[in-house]
Amino acid sequence: MQDQNIRSRSISEEEDRAMESLNALEIDTHTFGEESHLVTKQCSGVMGEIDALSKVQLSSIPFHIDVDWGEGVRTQTVGRYPTINNLRLAYRVNQKAGLGRKEICAAWNQAAQLITFTSGLNPSFSSSNVRIIPLSYPCAKIVFQGQSVHNLGWEALDGEDESPHVPSLSITLFLALLSELSDHIINSSERNGAFHASTSPPFPMTTTSIDSVDVTCLGDIDTASWSSVVFCLAVNLRWLSQLVLPSDVRQVIT
Repeated sequence: MQDQNIRSRSISEEEDRAMESLNALEIDTHTFGEESHLVTKQCSGVMGEIDALSKVQLSSIPFHIDVDWGEGVRTQTVGRYPTINNLRLAYRVNQKAGLGRKEICAAWNQAAQLITFTSGLNPSFSSSNVRIIPLSYPCAKIVFQGQSVHNLGWEALDGEDESPHVPSLSITLFLALLSELSDHIINSSERNGAFHASTSPPFPMTTTSIDSVDVTCLGDIDTASWSSVVFCLAVNLRWLSQLVLPSDVRQVIT
């Protein structure tokens, strides 16, 4: 009789533990269901945003890049510079042409925004080494390998202590990012069977060269060469903006 009571209590305790485990499992299942539903809803929202962003055209954001000069342009007073939204994109200041740090910083900021916006239209693109921050003040910034931060311009817009030119390393990193983004677009076009001549940038690029000029070999005082590099970058930036613009808008801004 005593053995039966012991076995009965043991069975009862086992049943209690089994019920507790079952209750805990039901709670976990319910919690998992709620979390799964929440994650699914969040993923659906993100996919909706990506789909909406993929349908956005650059025509809603003004990126007017001009690399041509007509006979009426006063090059002796304004200088011979490519412009983005009427801001001169340059390597260094030019007091004779009235070109200062503020305008140059603003122009590079616009260029950085174009890169950022186009990257957003290509969500599968990711640069492992270079990230650009276009809306910082007073100049855009480039983050290299998640460790070092480089100014695409100057920290101070006034004063004579700063260098007269944009840091060459910043332009080199900008070139690397533009080259990687361009390669991604070209490769995507090839996979989709949409590759054609206009898919390639006017000036061939690598992460360290443009138009066969290795920028890592240029000295900071080589203003002519760096100015040529900036011009080539501007031409390729115009190509980038045109690549995602409808043809009717493209005719207006070129």
